[in-house]
Amino acid sequence: MTTIVFVHGTGVREIADSAAVRTVTAKVAERLPGVAVEAVDWGAACGVEVSPTLRTLIGIADPEEPGRAVEVDPEEADLRLGATLEVDPLHELRAVAEARAQAGALRRSEAGDDLRWAVRHAVVETALADVLPGGPAEWGESFTTAARRVAESVEFEAAADVLAASADYDVIGRAVVGAFGQALAGRADGPGPWPVEWRGLLVAAVRDACGGDAAGGRISGALKGSLMYASWPLQSLLRGGTLGGSVPAIGDILYYQAHGENLRAYLAARIARIRGPVVVLAHSLGGIASFETLTQARSASEPYQPRYPLPQVRALITAGSQIGYFGALGALATQPATSGPPRSPSIPWINLWNARDWLSFRAHPVFADAVHDVEVRVRRPFPQAHGVYWKCDELYTEIERVVRGGR
Repeated sequence: MTTIVFVHGTGVREIADSAAVRTVTAKVAERLPGVAVEAVDWGAACGVEVSPTLRTLIGIADPEEPGRAVEVDPEEADLRLGATLEVDPLHELRAVAEARAQAGALRRSEAGDDLRWAVRHAVVETALADVLPGGPAEWGESFTTAARRVAESVEFEAAADVLAASADYDVIGRAVVGAFGQALAGRADGPGPWPVEWRGLLVAAVRDACGGDAAGGRISGALKGSLMYASWPLQSLLRGGTLGGSVPAIGDILYYQAHGENLRAYLAARIARIRGPVVVLAHSLGGIASFETLTQARSASEPYQPRYPLPQVRALITAGSQIGYFGALGALATQPATSGPPRSPSIPWINLWNARDWLSFRAHPVFADAVHDVEVRVRRPFPQAHGVYWKCDELYTEIERVVRGGR
């Protein structure tokens, strides 16, 4: 039996139960029954976290620091926010726009315009029956009305560029859910008290329609923090939240550049214990680590002793990766310091890239016939463009081809 080994990218933790792995597993099962998908959660073992020293260095707030207002339990803050949105669904969007004004003008951006387009089309056109199976069909019209109310509001228009920059689409989801609740409250067939899971499903559906879960949570985190720490300066929230939030993402990259051998050895050990053929599917930094691991893993028939003997690996598929960019810079661990073409795996290698994904690059200009580039064209701005690959048919066409023995 073939196993697809999924190697996640930078900043990811607890990948096994992620939306990406669930999507890949379901779509692989549709095309290739019997093929397994196994995720390698290298972030927990070889990634970085915010340490006390780093917390002090970049100014992440310490709850014990003098000058704060009385702390409120985070669960209580969520309840307060939810209660506010039931009365005023646009409250949080308005607060984002006000915070933007206080922090200084933010120019209208392409990413913001793409988000406006996504909300006015993808969110408004969301089929409620697909999100809440079993709910009355008549509610669909109310959901569309609620989504359109948010999409056309001046509050969303003012907040869109900030939300696009932070990828915090849950703010939009909560606004739509609040407006939907108000719309249903006026119906004779309204649901009464909402099950908690409905809210989560609807917010997730809006998030997916906006582009998925990328690096979001920064803006709404600051807003919820303001409910708990009303006196804490906005700039400290933005500095600590932004820099602290970047630690897993950027920190993983920097740590890998210094100590990449740790991750390569960990990845090789995980692959080595799998019986049967393996296809490695790797995203972003996970693509670089997988590429370098497999470049150091020549097949058993080669004349020299490989560092990582992994003869069961049949192919490498990278998506949204920077291998071509690093190779052009001469920054790969497997690349000779002297002049000469960079080495590459001796197995079929397919590289999916997307021009709208700023962290995605072609590899053929650097590696020539050692790689087959496949372009994915999806209308999503960065950073959500970095996570579109799992929903693209091109990816599963390539997986099916290599599993069935194609090169």
